[in-house]
Amino acid sequence: MSAKVRVGIVGAGWWCARVHLPNIVSNPDADLVAICDADINRALQAQNLFGADHAVTEMEEMLTFNLDCILISTPHNHHFKPAALALKHGIDVMIEKPMTLVPSEAWELVRLSYENSCNLHLGYTFPHSKHVQQVQEMVSNGELGDLEFGTALFTGNIAPLYEGHVNAQVDPSSPFSSLATTYTSKKHGGGQLYTQTTHPVSTMLFISKSIPSSVTGVMNGTTTKVDLSNSLIMQTRNNFFATIGSSGAMTDHAERLEEYRLIGKNGHVILDTKNGTLQSQFRGHSLVTESKLSDSAANPVEGPVNALISAVVNKSAVRANGILGALTVDVLEACRLSSIEKRTISLQPPLDLDGNFNPTLVKERSENVQP
Repeated sequence: MSAKVRVGIVGAGWWCARVHLPNIVSNPDADLVAICDADINRALQAQNLFGADHAVTEMEEMLTFNLDCILISTPHNHHFKPAALALKHGIDVMIEKPMTLVPSEAWELVRLSYENSCNLHLGYTFPHSKHVQQVQEMVSNGELGDLEFGTALFTGNIAPLYEGHVNAQVDPSSPFSSLATTYTSKKHGGGQLYTQTTHPVSTMLFISKSIPSSVTGVMNGTTTKVDLSNSLIMQTRNNFFATIGSSGAMTDHAERLEEYRLIGKNGHVILDTKNGTLQSQFRGHSLVTESKLSDSAANPVEGPVNALISAVVNKSAVRANGILGALTVDVLEACRLSSIEKRTISLQPPLDLDGNFNPTLVKERSENVQP
């Protein structure tokens, strides 16, 4: 590895130009080597704005630049191929959420990262928040006792994007807007389930350290238009279950709701990632209120890029890993199928009893398990 981490970007869209590219450029351990985008004009514009060494349209060409890691921020349905190619070349990868739209593809990426000894990161921001990490530590340390029940509510004003109004993304902090089809097309993974519900599902899985075993879901827009609202009940291997609801129908995104509750036999927590608050109470003790986080600390959008680079430089642990991403895809797809088929969907992730990935279970899963 060179003195600096050599980073490549696949997909120079709105979020990438607003968050990822500026954070790569400002990171003293990173060197922005290449930007790959299907639109060469956008790739060249991003190269000029952020000082990349190369602008290309083909992933294969970018792989010739001796990269240490690659960040993939293409439309949702185009995550798998570049991620798989990079992992096969032994390159660390970060994928924007959701990991993929298809569970089998998600677990194949986990397998490739495992077999090629690569770090696989997901672009979820909330696992990098101090409060979110505190809740996970409470669960890991057994402070809450056995988990009984959880809730998550995640809402905002995303409806304009599902209607094709990508001009809603235009702001001085980003030179680009997304393609309209990213949010309006079912094929591309448009709609609330993949755009927003992926956040509360992944956060609930992260803080509860749970492995889902079944999902019952309801969503609108399952036939023609993309969905605007959805809800699901997720049960886990340890008999914990959580209700997760999400909607893009709010009128004011500034008043969005990002609320989580975990109830265990020894205590409970109330987490608000929008307002940066965390409260907890344990059996026999008074309610404890943690210091309020700033907006940037409650949702540290720079966290994924910094973790990607730090994992190469410092060999630090991956915070939001491929298993979290694949489990989230499992739950999202199960919610979609459950809504259409009006039944509970059983899940059998290829993880052993300790939650470790077992590649031998991937083939068994593909043959015997739905989805």
